[in-house]
Amino acid sequence: MKSSIIVDRGELALYNMDSAKEPEEEAPSKALLWATNAMMVSALLTFFYEGLAYNLVFLGRVLPAAGKGAYVVPLFVVFNLLWGLSLWSYLQAHSRDPGVVSTHWDDFAREVGQALPIAPARPEWSPGKATFCKRCCKPRPDRAHHCRICGICVLRMDHHCPWINNCVGFNTQKFFLLLAIYADLACLVALASAAPELFFCLVAAMGTEPFIPWQEKGITAMEVAAFAVFGIVALIVGTFLAHMLSIHIPLATSNCTSIEDFYDNMDNPFDRGSAQSNLAEVFGEWGPDWFIPIKPLHPRSDGVSFARSHEILGDRQERTEAESLWRLRYNIPDPSSSRELGYGKETPGHTPRFAMCGFSSRTASLLRQLGWQS
Repeated sequence: MKSSIIVDRGELALYNMDSAKEPEEEAPSKALLWATNAMMVSALLTFFYEGLAYNLVFLGRVLPAAGKGAYVVPLFVVFNLLWGLSLWSYLQAHSRDPGVVSTHWDDFAREVGQALPIAPARPEWSPGKATFCKRCCKPRPDRAHHCRICGICVLRMDHHCPWINNCVGFNTQKFFLLLAIYADLACLVALASAAPELFFCLVAAMGTEPFIPWQEKGITAMEVAAFAVFGIVALIVGTFLAHMLSIHIPLATSNCTSIEDFYDNMDNPFDRGSAQSNLAEVFGEWGPDWFIPIKPLHPRSDGVSFARSHEILGDRQERTEAESLWRLRYNIPDPSSSRELGYGKETPGHTPRFAMCGFSSRTASLLRQLGWQS
């Protein structure tokens, strides 16, 4: 049975970022970093090989030789539109900040002090509570997790993707999904349009026919080999992406991440009730920007707090200032009430070793019960 001990309101001393000292974190191994970089390079090489092989070999050489020159232009437009959007999505997913916890949140956590309810980091839902990161040595927003490879806490983290060499988090999940969708569609278009010619390659490889009909038009053996490799790679990548989408799209339509999919202590408290509403948490309010790899024009959240299942969203809430919404969703009293209760006051005296993490001796005792070492 899971322990229900939580570090809740009134149990935390003032979080003093000014005196906080980050602990040394175990860096990822060189082999892991090398493997991640190698996978990213291989993904880019695959992108460009498929694009060049389809355009230069299939559309430029094979299709005209097969007497289908009329199809070159429309296939060129459709394939390259999908290929370009997938490449654009890839660059966005790789280069964008995945959702680093901002200094605004750090200042807010320091300001509210004990009033911020904090739960220990466990594989379970804890809506309305921040969690404490032992590596960064500070509280982080609900649904944020620490990435050992990136060395940061990421808002609404889903997973670290080695193919893009970046975390899939609050700011990058939209680009990750668009990348998978457009790249899979590009593979589908490529395979469907090149299927007859790829069949001839397969027949020739099996030795059933001594030559491929369109080889008489000057197509070299090198071009045939490059075209065959293109077909094999498109089939493998398309199958892999289809499988990946079969996992991530259902998660997105239920407003759940890969990490949260293993939580079983309660029903998903952030499920908005419909696929479109849940997708809006990733893509923003419905609009044309859903299909373009750009930052959502009308985001539903700031990554720090998220609407619960029972919450009704409206214009009033959308105009609410960030900190006011944080106080509402983290159940933090207003500043005047906090002062009356004594929140935010520092206690003079000896500073124990746990003070490096902003904890009082009372909380330190509780953390020792949870397995922490002083």
